[in-house]
Amino acid sequence: MGDVLIECTPVADGAPIRQGDIFIFRDRRFDSDIWRKAGVIVTADCDIANDKHAGIISYVPILPIRDYLAWRIIPRIADDRRKRTLTRMCETVGRIEKDLGIEPGLSSHAIEVLATVDNGMEDLAQHLYGLDQKDTDNLTAMIGEISVCEDVRTSSTYQEQFLALSSILPPTKKKSASEVLLSDVRDRLKNLPGDVFFLSSLDRDHTEGYVAYLRLIRETHLHQLSTSYYDKDARGIIANRTSSLRAPYVYRLTQQMAEVFASIGLPEEYELARDSILDSRLAPEPMLERT
Repeated sequence: MGDVLIECTPVADGAPIRQGDIFIFRDRRFDSDIWRKAGVIVTADCDIANDKHAGIISYVPILPIRDYLAWRIIPRIADDRRKRTLTRMCETVGRIEKDLGIEPGLSSHAIEVLATVDNGMEDLAQHLYGLDQKDTDNLTAMIGEISVCEDVRTSSTYQEQFLALSSILPPTKKKSASEVLLSDVRDRLKNLPGDVFFLSSLDRDHTEGYVAYLRLIRETHLHQLSTSYYDKDARGIIANRTSSLRAPYVYRLTQQMAEVFASIGLPEEYELARDSILDSRLAPEPMLERT
């Protein structure tokens, strides 16, 4: 894309804070915190203009795309793979138990436990006495896959997750294991959930792809955001404004955020408690007899 900024535009030095302004945190101590990379202001312009925010600015965090992949996408792919492998393992164990006349057989929960504990394969082999080498190798490979999926779900970096997960994916005739995984990642990014908003760039120095996570609304003090070159090193500054979302992206982001919270349902217990209290309070109090 070169120097082309699609969703955002530079902001004049010293211009007032507005809804849609993007800022980048400057404290390197928080580099490992994916929620403290950048943010986009969601406080309404009218509240800012009329000073209704009392100096508190609301924003949603912005994550680099690789941090988002490591947090949400790759672990879900690993979890899907783990479930499929566990299903195959249960089917394989069930078949072997039937062939060996072992009744009752292991439950799916018991098989899952054996697949995730130390020496699980040894205990499984004792249960399935008479295992041939082919079945032993297949079950051992499945346990290995499940172990890798567990490691992927707890790993924190996209690079580590990708290499680990691609090591257990089977290639196709046309694609390597890495290409198979990349294809899955691309498909999931094309169908992002409603609580994230994709941004290709934040400014001319940050063009690697990002997502704004709309379900997490955070706050910061107005005086902690630098809006000018001249106050960028002032005491208490934690982030520098770098750009602002242009129309229609700022409107779509706030609309999408509203849809996220508007669609949140309430638990049945809440509804029942509400109805019970309302029913008990709607009836008029009994009149006291006059003496």
